[in-house]
Amino acid sequence: MAPSSDAAALTAQLRAHLQSYLAHSAAISQTLRDANTLQQELEAGQAEDVRDRLESVYDRIDEQTEAEFLQLDVAMDLLDAIDAAQAVAPAADAGSGKKAQHRKRAKVDTSSRAGSPASSAAPSPLPSFAGSPPLHAPPLPRSGSHAAKPPPLLPATSSTSFNGSTHQHPTPIAPAPPSSATSSSHGGGGNKKASGPPSLKARRDALAAQLPLRPGRPIAVKESKKVPGAPPGAGSPLGGPPGAADNYILGRIVMCLGGDKNRYTVEDVDYDPANPTPEGGKWNTTLKSIIPLPEKGDERSYPDYDFSPGTYVLACYPETTSFYRAVIAAGPLAVATGQGKKKEVQRIYRLTFDDDEGAIRDVPLELVCDPTPL
Repeated sequence: MAPSSDAAALTAQLRAHLQSYLAHSAAISQTLRDANTLQQELEAGQAEDVRDRLESVYDRIDEQTEAEFLQLDVAMDLLDAIDAAQAVAPAADAGSGKKAQHRKRAKVDTSSRAGSPASSAAPSPLPSFAGSPPLHAPPLPRSGSHAAKPPPLLPATSSTSFNGSTHQHPTPIAPAPPSSATSSSHGGGGNKKASGPPSLKARRDALAAQLPLRPGRPIAVKESKKVPGAPPGAGSPLGGPPGAADNYILGRIVMCLGGDKNRYTVEDVDYDPANPTPEGGKWNTTLKSIIPLPEKGDERSYPDYDFSPGTYVLACYPETTSFYRAVIAAGPLAVATGQGKKKEVQRIYRLTFDDDEGAIRDVPLELVCDPTPL
């Protein structure tokens, strides 16, 4: 493109180009909806050729996103030309025969281009396979200790990371569809209408309907490691095993004890036999020390509400099995993770953890819970 040197003409070109860009963003949004639909069909086993069709849709998303970047590059060039035209005009009026020198603005990092200009179109994504930087800063380096982590809701102790795998931020592909079919296929627990937690009685009734918690159910549970120097038989301030620190970790139900819906054997999902504890990674506790988490494939286990932005929650910090206090920044959102045929859609919340320098972290919906005691 050879833009005109006239600022008014350049502005008209830019406006027309942005209108074209918005139409392109709407096309990407439609493609993303197609991908979500195909993903639902794949999970429901409704189509034999859905995998090939889904691959084709993701390839189309890749091509459309590359074209979107080119459109933005042209828009940036037009803005630079407008700046140059406006800078030259005052110098010409002053009678200067020397052209004003214009420094070309540095290109914006492509990771900041995920959102489209204000319109009815959904925000455009940055597919995880597009080769662009992640949307947010990577997680803080984690070692075997929580010294560098934000303090938990309750006093922290050490924990380990998930299988030592490298954390990758998933990339948003579209707002979570509101239909019950979508929620069910992604483990969303049905058609969500409510925003914000329900009454305490409603939460108790919902929990009672799921008792007893079945073996294998994921939970956030108060860690059982003995507090050094704790007197024998001393209980934790908020209940749980004697001497237990009020630090929540990711665990699972082993069994219900004696048919009592309030007593369970639980285990640490990341127990390390190389660093044994007195209880060997399993211990008995009560429902007061357990926060049941949603379980994929069991619609009843999901809450029938979404957390509103600004709500305090308890969430598992990325690359760890420890829960910390955080604030909802956005969500829930549907995101694409993995590459090629391993791509899948997952629902996440975007959170800011306490004392984490304001960083935005993506956490799966299944690892975010309400810490309010029942």
